[in-house]
Amino acid sequence: MNNKYRFWAILFFIIGTIIITSVFISLEVSQKTIANAFTLFGTYFSLYGILIAYLQIQSIRETSEKTKEAVEQSSSRINQILSVSDLSKSNKVIQEIQIFLQNDKLELALIRMKDLKSILIQVKFNDDLSEYTEDHLYNQNITDLGADINNLYDQITGIKKGLNFSKINQNLERLSTILMELENKLKYKI
Repeated sequence: MNNKYRFWAILFFIIGTIIITSVFISLEVSQKTIANAFTLFGTYFSLYGILIAYLQIQSIRETSEKTKEAVEQSSSRINQILSVSDLSKSNKVIQEIQIFLQNDKLELALIRMKDLKSILIQVKFNDDLSEYTEDHLYNQNITDLGADINNLYDQITGIKKGLNFSKINQNLERLSTILMELENKLKYKI
């Protein structure tokens, strides 16, 4: 029980004991029996017990609400940290894709581009980032990445020849810049 409730419990006990004792003393001599004393004090202590139980329930309720708020704040902080981690991871994936493209490892680049698209879509639905990812530019970058994935797939399978790797790299660099901005906005929002 916290101090606020402890104070009221002690105050009620002292005042109640004084009142019950005064009532018992003011009884006629014939009414001052042990049975009446037990009845008066028993009733008072029962009421006092109910009051203590009520005060403890209130104290537990307040503690529960504070705990719930702390858990929600911790959960929000963890989600923000995970979001920063996802954004940082996506920038590393972009770097890997660029290296694979430079080294003509198109199949590996394609796999990582699909991974990147998945991360970007997850980030889009993160509540902490929704104000940033609802932007048309973010959605356009996902669309551009999808087009680059399709073009790279067509290049690998031989459907298409002469893919513009410079354009893919420009798209990746633009996306990397946006993701770094999001990461920093989220980091400093924490």
